[in-house]
Amino acid sequence: MKKLIKLQIVFFITLLFITNTAYCAEKEVLLKTTSTWDKAEYKKLKIKKPEVTVLKIIINAGEVLPMHKHDLVNVAYVKKGTLTVVSDKNEEITLHKGETLPELIGKYHYGKNTGNEPVELIVFYVGEKGTPLSVNK
Repeated sequence: MKKLIKLQIVFFITLLFITNTAYCAEKEVLLKTTSTWDKAEYKKLKIKKPEVTVLKIIINAGEVLPMHKHDLVNVAYVKKGTLTVVSDKNEEITLHKGETLPELIGKYHYGKNTGNEPVELIVFYVGEKGTPLSVNK
């Protein structure tokens, strides 16, 4: 009888542990990469004082951003719309809602809204504190 009670206690403790540690959050890897969209490998990052910035950027229908570059790592998530990014070598990539873009580093490029609705981006930047997020040409 005591053995049965001990077994039941162990069972209930295990059940409590499992139900309390289980969670309902879902996750999906949107991007895992070692390079930018033009296949340039990330080099060893030497950041003494890291700074992370997250921006929400809205690009209106038909709008074209100026030619610019980034001297830090950044990744864009397209929350809404259609965005085309064009490099200074006329390489281009088009992204739609739900897609991600590991942006070019140290190479000039521009983005343009090629859809009929505003593009909404969430952009994550990681670099040395004080580094400009972008530099226009």
